[in-house]
Amino acid sequence: MDRLKDKVAIITGASRGIGRAIAEVFQSEGARLVLTARENLSALRDFKGAKVIQLDLSNKKQIDTLVAEAIKVFSRIDILVNNAGIFKQTSFELISEEELDSFLNVDFKGTFLLTQRVFAQMKKQGAGKIINIASGAGKLGSSKAIHYAAVKSALISLTKSLAKLGGSCNIWVNAVAPGFIETDMISAMLKERRERIEESIPLKRIGKADEVARAVLFLASNESDYISGQTLCVDGGHCMI
Repeated sequence: MDRLKDKVAIITGASRGIGRAIAEVFQSEGARLVLTARENLSALRDFKGAKVIQLDLSNKKQIDTLVAEAIKVFSRIDILVNNAGIFKQTSFELISEEELDSFLNVDFKGTFLLTQRVFAQMKKQGAGKIINIASGAGKLGSSKAIHYAAVKSALISLTKSLAKLGGSCNIWVNAVAPGFIETDMISAMLKERRERIEESIPLKRIGKADEVARAVLFLASNESDYISGQTLCVDGGHCMI
């Protein structure tokens, strides 16, 4: 349907899982892609015409390079999808300062700095759409991954604040909060307690990455032009707050 025809979209963490599904859907809808991954860049070579850039979100220099390269190649940035992040379940008492720093640097600080740079570019252009991939844990909390839930909650707050700031600049900012989605990130968890997890979900099944991708597509397209500052839960009804 070409809903994103000729729109320039940066998608972070695009080599697998939800990020790759978003990249596939965006390309099928006509977007011009800037795709990032921390490693395994070869997994992105099959996206014809895409600019592929290595990105470690804890490295500010790489963030600056990404934005500069995107503008150099495409002259503008219409869409930013902040998908890259890390996940690990650790007992609260055992979370080290180093592990906490990793979550803060990648899942929040790096995303914050990248968004800051892209927001400035979108402001110059007079328009843009930013979609943050948060998590149901950021709304519900998580006793098994407290640091992860905390940074995702911060990302949801950032979404609301930037929506208030960006509205007058024609910049939309929204978030998608996936629930339990069939990806490598939670494969170990699903192997251990899939049935129990499915029982807790009203739709009684684990979600698919392309179901999240289609929600992101909606928020990136003109179909969502009167929606900003919202967090859309894609979780089979697991989170209803």
